Amino acid sequence: MSVEPAPEELRVASAAEVAAYLQDLLRERAAVQLNSPTGHSLVTHICALNASADLLGLELGADPEGISEALVASGEITAVAFLGAIKLQFELEAPVLVSGEQGTVLRSQMPQRLYRFQRRQAYRVQPPGSLFPRVVLPGLSPDQPGRALRVLDISIGGVALALPADLDPLPLGHVSEGLSLELDRLTALKVDLLAHHVSPISEAATDTRQLGCAFVELPAEAARTLQVYVDQTQKRRRLLRMEP
Repeated sequence: MSVEPAPEELRVASAAEVAAYLQDLLRERAAVQLNSPTGHSLVTHICALNASADLLGLELGADPEGISEALVASGEITAVAFLGAIKLQFELEAPVLVSGEQGTVLRSQMPQRLYRFQRRQAYRVQPPGSLFPRVVLPGLSPDQPGRALRVLDISIGGVALALPADLDPLPLGHVSEGLSLELDRLTALKVDLLAHHVSPISEAATDTRQLGCAFVELPAEAARTLQVYVDQTQKRRRLLRMEP
């Protein structure tokens, strides 16, 4: 994954301010994506932070493919995370892998600086068809097929789903895990959704509501696939508007 250059005017070099941003990431348990120049990538979370001891720890969990070892061996690890609309980017200093009772942790010194970007608003697109994309809810039992909800609009950050009147919404404020987002007949992504709100689609539509959801810790590969879908859908709509 390529990481965009970091302009000097966006640099945060104050040790106290750097620690404050990292503390926010720790408190919110925000996803932190680690990238190396060799193309290795891993999503983790900050699990330990001690500015006075010059210590930053990132939990790794299971890593059967040894990606964490490849990251450390690369000699350069760039971390990227988001706080709301703010993107943070920093380099891990002297990273080492430490194994313990709680699993493997990637430890490093505190970053000497980080870079702060204002995140571009996620562009939302309306699907061109009515069948796909859709989110498939699991059935009540393994023998029952899941219920498919039509996607009204979608972005890299979340989806709005058409919710029939006879179906209770996903529990608001809770994460529903392991749902299937089918972008087309061949492309399905496993996603976790946090349901935010239910609202009428319009005054005329009394049999269908709109369920707004956000993606939770979308894996890097799924995020790339989704971004390609959003970009392509946006381009198609732009070309259609240009046709005579």
